[in-house]
Amino acid sequence: MKFRWVLIILSSLLFTEILQVSAAPPKQAIALSISVDTILAEGFTNPVQITHAGDGSGRLFVVEQGGVIKIIHPNLTTSRFLDIHTQVLSGGERGLLGLAFHPNYTGNGYFYLNYTDTNGNTTIARYQVSSNPNIADFNSESILFKINQPYSNHNGGQLLFGPDEYLYIGMGDGGSGGDPQNNAQNLTSPLGKMLRIDVNSTNPYAIPADNPFINTPGADPRIWNWGLRNPWRFSFDRLTGDIFIGDVGQNQWEEIDFQASASTGGENFGWRCMEGTHLYSTAAPCNNSTYLASLVPPITEYSHSEGNSITGGFVYRGSQNPAFYGVYFFADFVEGKIFSLQKVGNTWTRTMELDTGLLISAFGEDEEGELYLVDYGGKIRKILDPSVPQFNLEQTRITVDQTQANPGETLSYTIEIINPGAAFPAALTLINPIPSKIALISGTASTTSGVLDTSNPALLSWNGIIGAQQTITISYQAAIQSNSSGSIVNLISLNSNGSTLLERHAVTTTPRPFINASTQDFFFPGTQPGLAVPLIDSVDCKTCHSSEIYDRWRGSAMSQSGRDPLSWAAIFNANATVTNAGEFCLRCHTPSGWYEGRSTPSDGTALLPQDIRNGISCQICHRSVDIIPSPSDETINIDRAIREAVSPLPPADHRASAMILLDPQDNRRGPFSLPGFGYHSAYRSDLLSQSQNAWKESSLCGNCHNIDNPLLSWDESRAQYWPNSNNQAAEDFSKGALFPIERTFDEWAASDFASAGVYDPQFAGAKPDGIVRSCQDCHMPRLSGFAALEQFNPQERDCVNTGCLPEHSFLGANSWLPTLLQNETWRLSAPEDTLYLEYTRQKNELFLKKAASLQAQIIQQGLQKIARVTVTNNTGHKLPTGYPEGRRMWLHIQAFDENRNLVFESGKYDWQSNDLILDPFIKVYETKQGLTSEWANQLGLEPGESFQFALNNTIIKDNRIPPRGIIQSEYNQIGLIPVGTSYPDNQYWDTTDYVLPDNTVSLIVRLEYQVASKEYVEFLVNNGGYDGYLLQSLWNDTPSLPVLIQLKYFPEFTLHFPVIYR
Repeated sequence: MKFRWVLIILSSLLFTEILQVSAAPPKQAIALSISVDTILAEGFTNPVQITHAGDGSGRLFVVEQGGVIKIIHPNLTTSRFLDIHTQVLSGGERGLLGLAFHPNYTGNGYFYLNYTDTNGNTTIARYQVSSNPNIADFNSESILFKINQPYSNHNGGQLLFGPDEYLYIGMGDGGSGGDPQNNAQNLTSPLGKMLRIDVNSTNPYAIPADNPFINTPGADPRIWNWGLRNPWRFSFDRLTGDIFIGDVGQNQWEEIDFQASASTGGENFGWRCMEGTHLYSTAAPCNNSTYLASLVPPITEYSHSEGNSITGGFVYRGSQNPAFYGVYFFADFVEGKIFSLQKVGNTWTRTMELDTGLLISAFGEDEEGELYLVDYGGKIRKILDPSVPQFNLEQTRITVDQTQANPGETLSYTIEIINPGAAFPAALTLINPIPSKIALISGTASTTSGVLDTSNPALLSWNGIIGAQQTITISYQAAIQSNSSGSIVNLISLNSNGSTLLERHAVTTTPRPFINASTQDFFFPGTQPGLAVPLIDSVDCKTCHSSEIYDRWRGSAMSQSGRDPLSWAAIFNANATVTNAGEFCLRCHTPSGWYEGRSTPSDGTALLPQDIRNGISCQICHRSVDIIPSPSDETINIDRAIREAVSPLPPADHRASAMILLDPQDNRRGPFSLPGFGYHSAYRSDLLSQSQNAWKESSLCGNCHNIDNPLLSWDESRAQYWPNSNNQAAEDFSKGALFPIERTFDEWAASDFASAGVYDPQFAGAKPDGIVRSCQDCHMPRLSGFAALEQFNPQERDCVNTGCLPEHSFLGANSWLPTLLQNETWRLSAPEDTLYLEYTRQKNELFLKKAASLQAQIIQQGLQKIARVTVTNNTGHKLPTGYPEGRRMWLHIQAFDENRNLVFESGKYDWQSNDLILDPFIKVYETKQGLTSEWANQLGLEPGESFQFALNNTIIKDNRIPPRGIIQSEYNQIGLIPVGTSYPDNQYWDTTDYVLPDNTVSLIVRLEYQVASKEYVEFLVNNGGYDGYLLQSLWNDTPSLPVLIQLKYFPEFTLHFPVIYR
């Protein structure tokens, strides 16, 4: 045993010494400044590579993981080159992973692909372009070879032609964790290697005569070098021919391996003996010091304290950024950091240059050697030196001297066309339509250069040219119209040669805020910003977890909570009415940023892309600490210390408004005990358990699905909710103390679901008893299966003996949001998540249809003919439930005579105007909030219904149907008690009678649901700033149309098919 440890220590020291031995550096590495702000093109779905054809066309080709290749043309338009998605198994680390154009592409039209076939195996195939240079021939595929992949991860994927015109292919070790089959150190396997083949000599390929193992018995002759774990992007220095390989590490180290152009191949880069320069395995042959000494160490490495998944890059050999010349750039996929690597003397120096917050899946070169970054979120960005003069108009802007002003006040606008670089080569036109809420003041407009046209008071225009390092300033004044209110969105567009180069905006709200509040006014108890270990990016969870976990979360409203356009428009309006109110919203919608202190300013402009991308991240739940101790929690001692360190604690009897406790360290919790799990901590917690304590489990949901307004506390003397003193937190956060905006959790907690449970097999999934208790039982469908990928040896969950697999889809009634987020008009759209979003949209619509049952009949009541319609609530909360503004459900009833003539109708929706016709008989289930007379009078507003959620202090209407098991004494709380109607104890249905014409003989009754009413959207458009302006375009493209929940005919409509006898 002593010998083994001595060997480990000596081997690690030896390997580290090899890395560090060098002559004293003669000078320092060059300090660089880089920018990736310039977006070349966007709208791609999970792009993983960008390259060029070497044909002089100036085109760039983008590879999408799902199986599509797109062209970015020189005019920056895009088109589809090839679509083989039907042949590709995509997801996780599988998919279409590599593209390489033949060196003689202009002559033969050949290009080569590396993709995962539908059986999970690596396929290397040749294709050919069609007669149209922008379209490949789908039927031209010729498969060179396939390689069996034992697991789903570590597929490598890069293809490149080297300076010798041979095709190089990067192969991962076959997957799982720790290379369990030792493929990377096995010369008989192509896995964990770089392969080198000749595609010119023989069809389909030949082995180059100088491949290093061509004469080694049993070795795969295609091997060029070996000892790789998962080479995610390698490249050739186009000047020297040197190879740089980004090899993804196991649990601790990421590395760059290097092979000089003079090499004859055969380098062993060490995996799985070594991870970076550190000994990983002591299994043979890694327990042999002579063998270890033969391994080639990386030229640089970094630990998982800096990043988690390396993305190899390129040596810059372009001309536009001279300071970059000869520098190798690479990145970390998870952390979004860009690194440079410079060789000074014999020493390689690594520098972290930029923390982008992006998911950087690849780098690429154009024909001139300029570098591009592939953002897995769908954008292609150019890597530039911001100190180099290049024409760049991106800093052009419009500003206004007042972002908040009252009607009648004067606004001063300044437009600056800024070009810090070389002269722009063409004439420019600027267009500025003057918003209808303001009037241009005659004689105030001026420009420092060019020609300004103000002859049309509704449209300001400018024409001119801009030289090198020049700023052109246009200014004017406008008066706010006396009857104006809401957002004044002033837009400019800069155009050239008929194309729009950019658009900019400035926003003012009128009138000024009604309440000047500080962030302290929006304080809630619980964990505050400043976690010792920040919340880990959820993309890290994709590495191990199955599609039922990560992919379903990716498409859910939880994941996308930071992208919701209605939320952002509402946040803008909240800040405009109550200063800093957005702090309250960002805590729930973008907690990753909130816990890092990026909710200031409260408009979300300090949030990073990963804050938006993560939404309510995995760790918000899986690092949650129960406020009430559970003796069976495996973290009982850890949790005790956390509770003792937090003051004030959230109230024990009330779950609401993200008043949560988070573990400041990365101690992860879940429903199952996984001792010895090697990838991260995995403690069992009652808070995340299954079928143990429904209230405790569901309280995790209550943290966000009870919402209080911390600005408004109950005032007993006024018998209403009233604002607290300025610049101080509320005195009481217990149930009922603050105005209840939403009470979904409390609705459930008072129902039979929360106590004994309800037999409801349509929601129970794979649970054998069919009993639904917790929120998760419905909204995280219970399945059987595996929560992790096979290579991580997961426990199968069978819903009988080993618990259920909870699908992390977080189903609900919102099928509109997944559609909106696929619309690239929206600034935070997620086209890269289309597959996930579509899954959620379809599941949500099906889920919604289970929410209610519908009965309809015609009865005679005295001399009147009556349509009696009953809606039964099948859910564990009110129907409908959730955030109150704009959500509604209604009955659409049509009555017909014996000739099928329509004789009565109520609840009609106008599909042309998107208006719900509010006839005298309509039954709409909804809740409406508003302002009391006293509060409205103080604010100078009209009392009654209002969409101003930050100001509302009373509930005007709530006729929603309660869940089963409700008794009035338990529902006698503001936010729960019905308003404008009543329901007897234990009634979870509602019956409506309609008086019909005497000649009625039949009915069609529909129960419809709408996520957001036209009235609410119009409010947000008018008051939601620039996001409200964008929301109008989204509504025009894809309005929130009614979803049919249930349909009933009376008499019952039955189809009778003939019986065929044989």
